[in-house]
Amino acid sequence: MLIFLKKQIIVLPGFLFVLILPFLSHADDLSLFPDTPFLQTGEFTPAVPVISCDSPVFQFSRVIDGTIIHHTFFIKNEGDALLKILKVKTGCGCSTASFDSEISAGKTGNIVLKIDTGGYGGTTYEDEILLETNDPHTPVFKLKSKGPVDSLAMITPKGVSFKGKSSEEHKKVVSIKPNENYNFKITSIDLGKLKDKVKCKLETQKGGYQLFVQNQMEKPGRYWGKLILHTDHPKQKKLNLWVSATLK
Repeated sequence: MLIFLKKQIIVLPGFLFVLILPFLSHADDLSLFPDTPFLQTGEFTPAVPVISCDSPVFQFSRVIDGTIIHHTFFIKNEGDALLKILKVKTGCGCSTASFDSEISAGKTGNIVLKIDTGGYGGTTYEDEILLETNDPHTPVFKLKSKGPVDSLAMITPKGVSFKGKSSEEHKKVVSIKPNENYNFKITSIDLGKLKDKVKCKLETQKGGYQLFVQNQMEKPGRYWGKLILHTDHPKQKKLNLWVSATLK
């Protein structure tokens, strides 16, 4: 029995030696081995996703207030494991994003951004988009969008507010000066829910318009709403003017 055990011990190492002999004779030939970080460095490196984007900043050209902009960011997975986009956060309610939630190793996915520039006229629009990912080195990846937004017209003041006694007369004059880069005409005025609260008169003057807004409510109370000035401009069909009143 002891001899049998000894034979087993002797035969087993010999068998293993025969199996690995071809590999030992070509130990310096890495083509015989899998391309793994462990065999090349002697240390085990787990497979991980690596997020990247060649153009993380989207700079759009000058647009007019109210223009809807669409843009696609191309997201690369340069790692060797599945990249997961867990969540996408935009910086304001004026932009939304749809996205590929999973991107395989070596592949490219999309983040499709939609921007509503309404209300940004006369400013430079800027937004930061945050991607929450399973990339251990970049758990939050940042994208940016920005660009100049023109106003169709300069409206002064930007809103009308009436305060005082209801027995007194209240009226305001609003100047509407078209942007020299955009020719348009005001075609009509929609009072909306302000129909019984105010009356308006639009006059054309050199370089623009004057809008006369007068309170019609003769008893104490409050109201607020917006006047819609319809235009013939193809890219911005209306201008809004907010009106409020607090009368005693």
